Amino acid sequence: MRISFTLSRYIFVDLLRIFLMASGALAGIMSFGGLLRPLTQQGLDATQVGQLLSYFTPAMTAYSFPIAALFATTMVYGRLSADNELVACRAAGISLLSMAVPAFVMGLLVALVSLLFLWFVVPLFTLKAEKVIYSNIAKLVANRIDRTHQIPFGLYTVFAQEAYLPDAKDLAPGEQQVVLVAPTIVHYDRPMGKEDWHYKVPREFFTASQATAYIFENEEGKPELTVRFADGATFPRDFKGAVSGAVEATQFGPVPIQSPIKENTKFMNLRQLQALYRRPQDSRKIQDQVAEFVRHDQEFGYLNLVAGALEESGREYVFQCPGGEEYTLTLAADAPAPYVRGFELVIGTPEPPGQGVRPQPASASPRPVRLQKVEGGRADAVTEAREARLRVWARRATGQFEVSLKLDKPLTRMEGAAGNEAGLVNAKSVDPKVFKVPIPESIKRLDQRPLAHYLSPAALGTGNQKALERQLIVLNNDIISEMHGRMAFALSCLILVMVGCALGMMFRSGNFLTAFAISFVPALLSITLIIAGQQTCGNIPWQRSASWENPLTMGVALIWSGNVANFALAGGLLWRLWRT
Repeated sequence: MRISFTLSRYIFVDLLRIFLMASGALAGIMSFGGLLRPLTQQGLDATQVGQLLSYFTPAMTAYSFPIAALFATTMVYGRLSADNELVACRAAGISLLSMAVPAFVMGLLVALVSLLFLWFVVPLFTLKAEKVIYSNIAKLVANRIDRTHQIPFGLYTVFAQEAYLPDAKDLAPGEQQVVLVAPTIVHYDRPMGKEDWHYKVPREFFTASQATAYIFENEEGKPELTVRFADGATFPRDFKGAVSGAVEATQFGPVPIQSPIKENTKFMNLRQLQALYRRPQDSRKIQDQVAEFVRHDQEFGYLNLVAGALEESGREYVFQCPGGEEYTLTLAADAPAPYVRGFELVIGTPEPPGQGVRPQPASASPRPVRLQKVEGGRADAVTEAREARLRVWARRATGQFEVSLKLDKPLTRMEGAAGNEAGLVNAKSVDPKVFKVPIPESIKRLDQRPLAHYLSPAALGTGNQKALERQLIVLNNDIISEMHGRMAFALSCLILVMVGCALGMMFRSGNFLTAFAISFVPALLSITLIIAGQQTCGNIPWQRSASWENPLTMGVALIWSGNVANFALAGGLLWRLWRT
């Protein structure tokens, strides 16, 4: 005999009532629990706490669905069994499986709502909560330095004894500042040819008694850091040539800093995950990796362009700066060919002999390098030097190179002086010539290379290919595991409802503690295995051997194993009830 509509409605309403109460209570507890870490580490104010609670609630509500559904069915059917209402229904000819129909309907409804929340609502509100936590980067920097006395920004690391925020009344709208006490900023380089691209070597240091860090957004809306020093100084790691001490420094930067809100698949809805799966090159993490290759290609491409011009018959290259300013670099005819060493183009001195390198004769001229500045059509003084070291930094956002030209043992010929040694005076400043030039179109077009190029042998040595390959594997695994995880989580609501229905009928108890104790274990098993599976999918080592296997298959199997175990449990329990 089938269950009547009145009885079905009575059981369904009771299930829904207990489910909503349990879900609301669990969501509230988990929302307050989610505040603990931001409160202790980021120091939120009252407004941010209120915003976070409103954003955490939808996400925590979705995460509470499986436990709440299991608790509700265990509670309702346990009470029906304890009050002998199930015995009365069986005496009336209604089977226990027919009595489980309201639970199945509620489980199906909860699974659909959970899937809708997980695909679209939870990612949106999780991202909003993350933005609230990191809305004040200056406070984040100050808190990080107070705890660890350092904070890294890519190839730069800021050390300080302490940091504090200035009075908000003294700041302009949207301005962020951090006062650093006894700061030291270390600029690192990544040596070419190193297998481990985590390996960094300090290149120069900036230090001061006190400094103010300014954080602002550039024209692309990305944060940048500028530090202004009080009694600051800068010095290199190695003192060579004419550099014998520290040079006064008043400002460091601006340098781009990564947004603290990292790209994460948990912030993406279904459409975004599908789009990123089809076009992984649109990922911000992949673009950051590719940008390293592009910067290398553009910077070394420009160095080779200058070197090629200095090797031609004219042995001259003109740096055309914005505003009509020009720097003409000339190399003596008998000077050795320029060569790239590390990140610099060395001009004027022969390359040290090495494997596969022919010794080159030195120039007869003691100062084969000549640099002249022309501004507004008027020639400036001419500087002659024994050696020049050219370094460039690509600024793709502005379409310019920042050029640094260091001259070794420079002598300056004053305008109008006689063309002899007497007309030369020692150059007092050892600071490099720093200026900006537009990126040539031939160099700018290098950023149009497809992602496949940077994974091919043609790009070997121009970037961290192992890191790029690993990031692509991690991205692919994260997308697949996130999609499987959300579907498994939603489906667990339906499976756990059937488990709770069977357990409630068998244990014959309507006590809240008994229902919670019974429902806790299957729900914990399902949720734990989903999380473990997602972590397994993303566990990609940095050093991968030839026998390494992608853990994606194992991770997906773990994600679904909890549901499989609970489904088998539900099937076995319902079959036993059907037999009795």
